[in-house]
Formats: sequence, C-alpha cells, structure tokens
Amino acid sequence: VTFLTPLFILFFDFVSCLRNKFDFATLWDGKLEGYTLLVHVLWWTFGTAFMTKAGGIAYEALNVYFSSWASLFSSIHLLDLWGGEKDVLTIRELTRLSITLPAWWAVFWSSIVTFASAADAIRIVQTPSAKKSCEFAVAVGVISAIVSAFFILQHYEFLTCCCRCCEGFETMKWLSYGGWFELACSLLVNLWFIIGVDQLTSAGQISSTITGEGKSAFGILWDDDGDDEGVDGGDGDE
Repeated sequence: VTFLTPLFILFFDFVSCLRNKFDFATLWDGKLEGYTLLVHVLWWTFGTAFMTKAGGIAYEALNVYFSSWASLFSSIHLLDLWGGEKDVLTIRELTRLSITLPAWWAVFWSSIVTFASAADAIRIVQTPSAKKSCEFAVAVGVISAIVSAFFILQHYEFLTCCCRCCEGFETMKWLSYGGWFELACSLLVNLWFIIGVDQLTSAGQISSTITGEGKSAFGILWDDDGDDEGVDGGDGDE
C-alpha cells in the first residue's frame, strides 16, 4: 500500500501532461495530500505495532524491524512538513513551550513502547525469571509515562491545580514545570531508568529478546538527560 501510493504520486508528478490535469499537491487545496499522509501515519502505527510485537515477524527478519520504524518516522516527518507548509500544527509548535517539553514527550512515547512491549511479551514468556523481567519493565514504563504525562499536561495548562498561569492556586505552583520540582523529578526518572536499563538489558533478561523494549529503555534514559537544561529555582522558559 505505502509503496504503490508514492509510486502513483511520483508518476503523475514526473509526467507533465498528467501533472497539469492531476496535481496531487493542490487537490482540495492541498488537503488530499494531508489526509493521505495522516492515513499513512495511522497505517504504519498499527503496522509497526503488529510486526514488531513480541514474537512478530520483525524478529525473524531484522530488515522488517528497521524498515517498519523507518516508514513510521518518515510518515510522521512528512506529515509534519506538510503541516508547516500549510500553516497547520507542527511538532515544533506543539513542543516549543519550554526547553524541557520535547524531552518529556520523548520520555512519554518511549515509556509507552516499553510498557506495551513488556505487557505483550508476558503472553509468550515461559520462565519465572522472564515473567518477572516483563513485570518490572511494565512498572518502569508506567511510572515514567505517568511522570512525563504530568509535566506535559502542565505545559498545556490542563492541570489547573498547579499550572504557572492559573489564579487561586499560588500555594501549588511549586509543582509546576521550570523549577526545582521538575529538576528533582528529572533526576529521579534518570535514576529510575539507570536501574531499569541495568536490569532489563542484562544477560538473560527480557530486553535481550524484545529489541523494541531495550531500545526504548535506552531512549528514555538518553532523552531524559535533556530535562535538566534550562531549569532554575523559579521561572522556566515559555
């Protein structure tokens, strides 16, 4: 599907006589291209989840594993480029509220991959030690996802009890992003994932066989290092 669609678009783009009659970039004021890219993102989200699940085909052929993730990220990137061209919401606009917000988003999605991979792997593990490893990976993913989601929601002022700009909650603003509380949580998440990476990627543990889980665990540890930047005792960047 994702091979034939770009092939069809490129064919009409290269042949000038066809391009004059069917310009994909201008149909429906360019919305058709956006809808197509959105479908590709959703298609590869489900496709990547299915092919890279525990025991999936991606672990029998690593080229399938890497090409699946590459196709998903490429689709997301193309949709983001289209959004910038059409002045629609882009990733940069979504994450520009502070210097730490992009890292919290990275931690959140990596945590979801860790949690989902481990939860899926529980159904196929056969030894008690492997099951304990899966359960620990689930705990690692859930806890880090909750912490990152807390700060993400704060940035968008969904949590009115402790947002920086909300009136009537001055005593709770120390929980907001950009201060010492965020720095402390970032350090705790780093420590949590140092322990998690050590446990989950050691010999005989579940990340030795569930590649997505191991890479996402390392990804969270690496991305969370950026949360310490630009944090001071009071106000943060907005």
